[in-house]
Amino acid sequence: MDGLIVQVLPVADSDAEELADLAGGLRAELLGVDAASVTPLTAEAAPEGAKGLGTVAGWLLVQFGTLDGLRAVVAAMRGWTSRTGRTVEVSIGGDVLKVTAVASQQQREIIDAWLARHAPAG
Repeated sequence: MDGLIVQVLPVADSDAEELADLAGGLRAELLGVDAASVTPLTAEAAPEGAKGLGTVAGWLLVQFGTLDGLRAVVAAMRGWTSRTGRTVEVSIGGDVLKVTAVASQQQREIIDAWLARHAPAG
């Protein structure tokens, strides 16, 4: 398994400091699950099209070892978005998943399908 890029999506009045604080809280939570490492994303590692340091505020690079680790990371993000009301965007190799605070059957199905796409072939 590889790593994923996580972004706490800004709202209309978000600034870089607020996004960095939110990402720090999410990082602390993700370190408590089966994630090998969770680090703030640097400007050098930012996705193509991102510009400036302000753009990477709220972004994390999450490494996980197994599919179970990925599931644990996504479950932790779902819990965090429920508590904070924020939305998180997760990307593996350009395949993007938006995790919102809404706990709906449709969102669970979307997350399950996204996770299935990243399961090792067996």
